[in-house]
This record gives sequence, C-alpha cells and structure tokens, in this order.
Amino acid sequence: MINIYEYIKETQFIRQLHINLSEPCKEIGGNSTVHKGILATYLNTTIPKGYAVLLCHKCNNSKCSNVKHLYFGTPKENVEDSKHAGTWKNAWDYKVAKYGYQEACKRNSYK
Repeated sequence: MINIYEYIKETQFIRQLHINLSEPCKEIGGNSTVHKGILATYLNTTIPKGYAVLLCHKCNNSKCSNVKHLYFGTPKENVEDSKHAGTWKNAWDYKVAKYGYQEACKRNSYK
C-alpha cells in the first residue's frame, strides 16, 4: 500500500492517469470521506486526513463517486480545476450567493 503523502508528491499528470471522463458519473451517495476511501482502495493508497490532500472531482460533480473521475490533489489543483471548469467562486461570491448582495455588503463592513 502506498502512503498517500508520498503518492501526492507524484506529478498531477501521473496522479490523473486513471481518469476517464468518457464514463458517466456515478452518484451512489455518501460524502467525501466515503469517496476518499473508495478512491484509496482503487489506487491502493492510504486515506488522506486533513486538508493537505483533497479528493478532487475532474468531472466537477461533487456527488460523483466514479473512481475514474476522482483523483487526490492539492488545494491549489482543486481551485485550478474549478477555475478551468468555470465553477470556482471566491469568498465574496459565496457570501452574495448565500445572503444576497445587500446582506453580503453589510456582513463585509467592519463597523
């Protein structure tokens, strides 16, 4: 079994060799902890703990558990994937989406 913290040192290209987006997403339920375990089993790695190694969805479907759509990546890679897919939102965008523009402005003030 490969230690995940050694595995993550491989290049992103190497860590994504198993990706095949021509297969459909599989939404079987569960959360990222379950999906991390599924991917770790498939890749024969240990399961990452904390936020140094993330479960990334190359398909940009956070409900997907198809191991051929998932890879272990870094926080930076996860953001870059989201930006490339057009789904990345910064903190301000999240506040506006959650509270609306007026309330986000109020919450953003430091009075």
